[in-house]
Amino acid sequence: MKKIIAYTDGSAVASGVLKGHGGFGTYFPDLLGEKKAFSAGYLNTKTGRMEQTALLYAIKAIPKDLECELEVHSDSQYVVKTFTEKRLNKWIANNWMSYGASIANVDLWKRIKEELDNREKLKLSMIWIKAHQIDKLKKCQIEERKELLKNPHVVGNSIADILADHKRHKNKLQTDRHEDIKEKWKRG
Repeated sequence: MKKIIAYTDGSAVASGVLKGHGGFGTYFPDLLGEKKAFSAGYLNTKTGRMEQTALLYAIKAIPKDLECELEVHSDSQYVVKTFTEKRLNKWIANNWMSYGASIANVDLWKRIKEELDNREKLKLSMIWIKAHQIDKLKKCQIEERKELLKNPHVVGNSIADILADHKRHKNKLQTDRHEDIKEKWKRG
């Protein structure tokens, strides 16, 4: 079975004047023979939503009829454990509740589940990766940097981290609610 590796990241400003400004990044070192990246910035979001959006874009990038393993590296333990601990299926069985409380960002979890269901031949595996490895690259000496750059996970995580930085997006979307975005596109 073909293995496709993706690196995902999401971020948002938690306080201050730019509170809610965020972005996501999804990076494929080799998606069907080419490097591929997806990212966008938003004005009113949270880090968790951006982490989920990055995963959603990784899944959507895989053709629906392709038999493959999608190995996603994410620094979000919440997103990773949703799959490694089979939380998603538990939430669905409990009507999107956990310990008596509603699950956050149900709209995104439903979209992720829908995209996975539309790709019956896809096997998703989630791997947690240490966050902000780019900081290590910025602070180390040249020889150490060269060594770190030989590690594809350091490189992939660093690219996803850069893609997720809200400051790189000059034209940010007003909302990260995918239903709102689809409606806006329909209306033109």
